[in-house]
Amino acid sequence: MKKDFGGQTDLLYVDGTDMTSVTETIAARLRQDPGIDEVVTLGAQFALAAVTSVRQAGSRAKVATFDLDKELVKSVRDGDVQFAVDQQPYLQGYLAVDALWLYRTNGNVSGGGVAPVLTGPAFVTRTNVSSVAGFAAAGTR
Repeated sequence: MKKDFGGQTDLLYVDGTDMTSVTETIAARLRQDPGIDEVVTLGAQFALAAVTSVRQAGSRAKVATFDLDKELVKSVRDGDVQFAVDQQPYLQGYLAVDALWLYRTNGNVSGGGVAPVLTGPAFVTRTNVSSVAGFAAAGTR
């Protein structure tokens, strides 16, 4: 985010074991600097806390996150969260390792070796959130 974003970025460290503290810390920072226009988090639960923080601070900041769960789907659908990066851990972790193992032990090439085998992540926005909502509700996305 920092590399590709043209504006000023700051890291805000929070106590991720205490969601009340997370909400209060983000809200305090937003009140301190009304020019903050985006809050990007590394977890669905932190994004939901950031949405509450934005409201508490009376901020106009947008919220985005790297994670997805069933609670976050509603916030994306409602427009409270701009986007969520669906990490797809099965595809990024297990499938990639399994593909390497299959190639090494059996010479298999996933996807026929012609096109890339897409292993995530994927961006979830208001335009496509409905297509993953059921999977997020089942806990598989």
